[in-house]
Formats: sequence, structure tokens, C-alpha cells
Amino acid sequence: MNASRTAAIVVGLNLIAVWVAAAAGGLVAQPAPPSVPARLSADQAVGEASSLLTSATVRLETHARRREIPAPVARDPFRFGGTARTAARHSPDVGETDRPVESKPAEAAAPAFNVVLQGMAESQDGDTVVRTAILNADGDLVLATVGMAIGGRFQVVAIGADSIELEDMVDHSRRTCRMK
Repeated sequence: MNASRTAAIVVGLNLIAVWVAAAAGGLVAQPAPPSVPARLSADQAVGEASSLLTSATVRLETHARRREIPAPVARDPFRFGGTARTAARHSPDVGETDRPVESKPAEAAAPAFNVVLQGMAESQDGDTVVRTAILNADGDLVLATVGMAIGGRFQVVAIGADSIELEDMVDHSRRTCRMK
């Protein structure tokens, strides 16, 4: 194969690709083809093909711009947590309820530390069922078992089928997080 034959094949394939893409768009009315004289010289045929290719390219680019993808959503599916998302999850109707069993005076309260029960996992260790709570502790993913300290502030006291009981190591109050 020589260079001119390769160039002719490439130009021909590009013309066919542009024609197929323009035909697939089909939403824009096609202008009537200009009348073609019976005999064209080679220079006229190349010029006319070039102008048709240019107009088809413009139509294709216009069609492609109409179907642009909208701006990406602000949520990053590969990043866990975040301030706006975490704040939305702390409303009681979303699926968690935190309620203190004992309460101490407000002046002894330590800074807020949010723990949300995200899920539960169970495994068998012989005849014993071992439960692991999946928690969101101030934006960090924590897999907690009984006796484990969370964030240096809470200790896991008990894990049920759909709840976890935490003891605050600062004021020794207990709170239960439930899944709904």
C-alpha cells in the first residue's frame, strides 16, 4: 500500500463516520443539496467534498454540545463522611437515635462527639455469635466490638442485634445507638 492510497482510505472512512454521526443526530433539518453540474473537474469535486465535510463537522459539533453531561454532583462516592452529609444523618428520622440513659449536669458535659450506628455484622466463633458494630465516629469508620474504646471517649459496653450501648469515659453516662 502506498501513501496516497492510505490517505484516500482514511479520508473516505472519516467521511463515512461523519455521515453516520450526522444521520444519527437527525434532529437538525438538513439543507437541500446544491445542484451538481453534470461534469465536475477534479478540483471542483475536492472543493465541494471539503465544504460538505466542514458543514457536517459543524453540525456534529453542534449536536454534541447539545447533549453535554451536567456538572458532577457534589457528593464524592469514594470519600466517607463530610460535614454536610454527617449533619444530615444526625436527624432522628434518618435512622439513628441517641438517648442518654443517665445524664449529668450541663456544666460537666464534654465537647460533642457524634457516634452513629451504620450497620451490624455477625460471625460464628464455634457456638458463639460475635457481633461487630459498624460506626461513624465523627466522620471516621470504626468496626467496634465489646470492650473497645472509640475516639478515646466512649467504650462499647454491649452490642445487640440492632443497637449498641456506649459508656462515656468522661462522665460515665451511657447512651444507646439504634438502627431503624
